[in-house]
Amino acid sequence: MRPTNRRILDAAMQLLVKKGYHATTTKEIAEKANVSEATIFRNFKNKQGLVEALLSQHSANRNRIFEQTEGDLYKDLLHIGTCLLEELEQRKDLIKISFREPAMFQDVINHVTEYPQSMKQLLVDYLTSMGEKGAIQTGDEAEHADVFISMIFGYFVHRLHLGDRVIRTPQEKMLEHSTAIFVKGITAR
Repeated sequence: MRPTNRRILDAAMQLLVKKGYHATTTKEIAEKANVSEATIFRNFKNKQGLVEALLSQHSANRNRIFEQTEGDLYKDLLHIGTCLLEELEQRKDLIKISFREPAMFQDVINHVTEYPQSMKQLLVDYLTSMGEKGAIQTGDEAEHADVFISMIFGYFVHRLHLGDRVIRTPQEKMLEHSTAIFVKGITAR
């Protein structure tokens, strides 16, 4: 990506998070990026084009995460949870925008939720394989995946909105502890 476009997208993201879509103008974005407004129109057509470019920047390789599993349920789920949380953190600004003006940003919401949904299917497949090996109870893999992803996503959203005002446990310790509880729950016989 050209440095000029990078500056424009960075400026757009900062202003959209701070002010929202409707309150942010292309003129303000141009000023913040130190470019002319015509440069924005030439490269992105309009403000919606900027949002689409912001969305296209984020495409994670979900399969890579699961290729690194070792067959140890706790370690694998800790790795998966850590990767999911890292990916959400990378998309933090897009998620803030979608929470700020949900009706305006259905595309952003769809983009933001696409990652956890695809992770869920890969997690279901992983849990199914662990069930076939006798490592966990079988039959509830989709529900297990929902609970696991909700646990990670809930922690992320809580921290996004409230910081550490309620949950003060550091992220690494939170992941370790919640993963241990989750593993205990799905392996209990």
